[in-house]
Amino acid sequence: MPPIMNMDNTQYFVAKTFAGLEPLLADELTALGARNCRILSRSVSFEGDFGLIYKANYFSRFALRVLWRQKSFTFNNNRQFYEQIFDFPAEQFMGMGNTMAVHATNVDSIFKTPLFAAVLAKDAVCDRFRDLFGERPDVDRDDPDVQFHLHIYQNEAQLFLDSSGESLHKRGYKVRNHPAPVNEVVAAAMVKLSGWHGECDFQDPMCGGATILIEAAMQALNIPAGFYRREYGFQRWKNFDAQKWRQIRQSARILDDVDVDFYGSDINNSFLDIARANVSKARLEDFIHMEKRDARQAKPARVPTLVMTNPPYGERLEVEDINEFYSEIGDTLKNNFSGCRAFLISSDMDALKHVGLKPNMKVKLYNGQLECRFVGYDLFSGDRRNYVKHQKES
Repeated sequence: MPPIMNMDNTQYFVAKTFAGLEPLLADELTALGARNCRILSRSVSFEGDFGLIYKANYFSRFALRVLWRQKSFTFNNNRQFYEQIFDFPAEQFMGMGNTMAVHATNVDSIFKTPLFAAVLAKDAVCDRFRDLFGERPDVDRDDPDVQFHLHIYQNEAQLFLDSSGESLHKRGYKVRNHPAPVNEVVAAAMVKLSGWHGECDFQDPMCGGATILIEAAMQALNIPAGFYRREYGFQRWKNFDAQKWRQIRQSARILDDVDVDFYGSDINNSFLDIARANVSKARLEDFIHMEKRDARQAKPARVPTLVMTNPPYGERLEVEDINEFYSEIGDTLKNNFSGCRAFLISSDMDALKHVGLKPNMKVKLYNGQLECRFVGYDLFSGDRRNYVKHQKES
């Protein structure tokens, strides 16, 4: 049997994310100690020691999953591909009592479909186990102990281990989901992109399941993204280092308190129940204050306040006249939140125009499969030209 690799040596990883969030993820990984970060399409490659895979899973707010590269190879036919996978010492990471699965992506290769490549790779791993131990491991596509990822481009392949298991957007604080939620990774990115660093109160007048509020409070309190999560893919590997994992979790410097408050409201009682349950699960009731209120009557408790919300898009929540509703949102922001900043995310580009405010920031984001715009506004009373002139003079 080949020797266990030296995991203190430099390892190669890839972290997946949503399109547009790659620069945020690269900066975050660099801050965690990653080297040679390279922005790819919906992912970032990086290097570091093995402990970095634990840190990236636990601390990253912008990663969806973290892959650890095990092997790169070229092939010209099915047999060469099979033999390269067969030669990989999968027994270092899984035993006969473990289940496995293989996921593949395939571009311009000899394989007509990624499924065929995945099945061939699965057979190679299982045949290796049969030769070594006399039987093949079980396959579990839904919840495998060890998940392999294959990235195939033309005649080149890279074999990865998926260290995350379930997508990292599943933080662990959700008791129930709102019917039209903003993804946790997207919400964290919105907070980061706004430039807010906990210097003023934070308010969401259409809070739904409170995802944006919870992600903002976690950032302000320096709570790691994975703090509430109980399981990761790497914990099922044979080489799982429980002591290193414990040290990394203990390295978090969570704050006991902050000088700002978080305010959430919604007009729908059932949504408020979801929000309160999620806030309670996150143990943030002392920081996030909830109440029932129509968003069109929202006001800040203190000025300045940062307002950030995910209004209905008309995709999964019906609004009788969405353009009029967005116009009323704009009126509320201008009339009630002068001296504040506001940020909205929506996939309805036409409705956003009816907000009636001139954005000073507009970023394309994807909330799941929906292409959205994340827009920011400086809110002030009176004429915009006078406001701009005052800003330049101050």
